[in-house]
Parts: sequence; C-alpha cells; structure tokens
Amino acid sequence: MSPPSAKTNEILSRLVGQSTAIRDLREKIKNAARFDYPVLITGETGVGKTLVAELIHELSERREKKFLHQSCSNISSELLESDLFGHERGAFTGADSRKIGKFEAAEGGTLFLDEVTDLSFLAQAKLLRVLERREFFRVGGDRRDNG
Repeated sequence: MSPPSAKTNEILSRLVGQSTAIRDLREKIKNAARFDYPVLITGETGVGKTLVAELIHELSERREKKFLHQSCSNISSELLESDLFGHERGAFTGADSRKIGKFEAAEGGTLFLDEVTDLSFLAQAKLLRVLERREFFRVGGDRRDNG
C-alpha cells in the first residue's frame, strides 16, 4: 500500500488524536472513501459522526460535489419524506409547486442522514429502498427518480 498523500494527511488531521482507535478510524475512513457505496456510521450522539462523514466525502471521488446534511430527529415522517424525496405540486395542502428533495439536490454528491434511528420504521424502510435500488418517488408522484 502506498503512503498517504500530503492532502490526505491534511484532511485526516481534522480527526485529532494518536490512539490506536483513532489510527484505525483514519484507515476505515480512507477505505470507505475508495468505494461508491452507502456508508453506515454508528455512534452515540456527539461523538463526531458528521466529521467522519465529511472526511469520507473530502477523500472520495465526490469531493468536488455537494455535501448535504439532513437531521432525521425532531421532524415528522411526512415532512422528512418531502425534504428527502421532494414533492409534486398538489401532493398535499400547501404544496403549491414542485420541489426537489435532498437526494436530487445532492447531484451525485453526499447526503449525510444524521440520527436515522429517530425515524419511524416506515420511513427507515423507504430509505432502505432508496439505498438498495437507487430510486425513489417524489411525494405525490408516480414516476421513479434516481437517488
């Protein structure tokens, strides 16, 4: 394995510490950044999951594209669906125009979903469908879109 570049070291320096656990985490971040797959980052609230997601993004091929953050806590499933998947005009009261969701807005970049465990099981199932099939329906829509 080749030594990390100066840029990689600079990016990873945002993760402070030299313990074995931190060194292992840096390796996991580098490995995750090499592949174009969804990544599950686990940990208690406040341990730095957002930072890890940002580092993976900055080291990945997506680094020049958007990094969007969506908190899944303290938001209703219905509102979250509209935020993530978008909605069609007339899909619900107040939907006066078509709105794109975060999956589309990311435009091939990274969408970090924070506190997914706070979602209802139904909302988690819909997210799983997007991750597995890379497609979704806008709220009120009947056409599949690529996620």
